[in-house]
Amino acid sequence: MRTDYPLYLIAIICFIGALYAYVTLAQTPLYLYALAVLGIIFLGLGYIVKPKPAAPPSSSTTQSPVKSSLAASQPEPEEEPEKPSSKKQTRTRRKTTRKRRKKKE
Repeated sequence: MRTDYPLYLIAIICFIGALYAYVTLAQTPLYLYALAVLGIIFLGLGYIVKPKPAAPPSSSTTQSPVKSSLAASQPEPEEEPEKPSSKKQTRTRRKTTRKRRKKKE
């Protein structure tokens, strides 16, 4: 059994006791506030000890048997090397300054 359920149950009992004392008594005694604070404390403790959900396994490390057997029978395609571009790299700064000089003259 999970450990947070009994803590929630104790919190509910504390709140019911505080509500009962509030409704039946004309004066508000100190234990009414104490029961309400204890209920809040037990709610917080129940939330803290609640089990966290497990992280899903990563798909990159886990392969299904069908995929792994298919991958073993087929060779992996080789990556093509990058082709150098046929365009020459020009220096745009020099061209713009030459154009500016021609315009000034």
